[in-house]
Formats: sequence, C-alpha cells, structure tokens
Amino acid sequence: MPEFDKYPKVFLQTGDCYLGVQPTLVTTVLGSCVAVTMCAPHRAIGAICHAFLPDSGKFNARGKDPQVCRFVDTAVESMLASLMRLKISPDELVVKVFGGAAGIMNGNRCTLYDIGSRNLEAVQERLGDHGIRVTRSSTGGCQGRKLLFLTHTGDVWVKMLHKVNGEIQP
Repeated sequence: MPEFDKYPKVFLQTGDCYLGVQPTLVTTVLGSCVAVTMCAPHRAIGAICHAFLPDSGKFNARGKDPQVCRFVDTAVESMLASLMRLKISPDELVVKVFGGAAGIMNGNRCTLYDIGSRNLEAVQERLGDHGIRVTRSSTGGCQGRKLLFLTHTGDVWVKMLHKVNGEIQP
C-alpha cells in the first residue's frame, strides 16, 4: 500500500468528475451512484466520475443544461473527451467501475431500488459504444463503498461500508 500522505488529496462529491494530470489521491463514497475510473498509466494521467443518475436525456428534453458529471452518459463522454484532448485514445485506458448498490440495508434486508442497476447498465452501454473493456469492478449488492483512487497509476482501493445503529461504518 503506497504512502497516501505524499499525494495531494481530493474528495469527489456526488455529481463531480476529476482529471488528474499530477499524481493525486481521490476519495469518494458511493451507494447507488457509480464511479468510473480511467487511467493511462504510461502517461500517469487518470480521471474519475461520481455519477448518480444514468441518463441526461429527459433533463435535456426540458431545455435544462445538466451538470455533466451528474449523469453516467455525459460523465463518461466528458471524461473520454478530456482524455482525447490530451492525446490519450480509449484503447490506452485502464477502466474500472464501482458502486451501483441496489439500495440500502434495512435491518438484514436490502431495500431495493433499481437506480444502481440502471447506473451500471448505462456505464456498460457507454463504454461499449467506445469498445472499452472494464478491467476491474466492485458493483451491486446492498452496501456502500469508499474508494481511494490514485490518478497516476489507476490503482483503486475499495472499503465496503456497513450500517451499525443507524450510522455508516467502514
């Protein structure tokens, strides 16, 4: 495990993306939201999004300009466009996907919502449109996840979160 203290740190909020051209440790916490990480290790550049809805289409239909990284479809496209501007092609990327939990724990049962699975379907569809293969994932289930992502290597550490006495615990 690397010495995390030597890297600048960023906490990625829901609906945000981050592009790291300098080594950075990005952390975020996910439930039904998804994080997609993309890294070009040979260039030491990485990107991550924390999207919470699958599709921006119905929001655009109302004439609203959505925050790009709130939606899986526009977040993935935005990250790819940013990396392509840096002359990184999709076939150079190591891509990983996390989150998309089905719901929250209610006692010993998982309260099901389909937003997590819809987010994961949207990720697969968008990445598939570009011929991108996911190399690692930790998705689904009923538990949240805390992620640590090193932008320059693409390494990701995942800690599953549990609810104890109404509070989320690692």
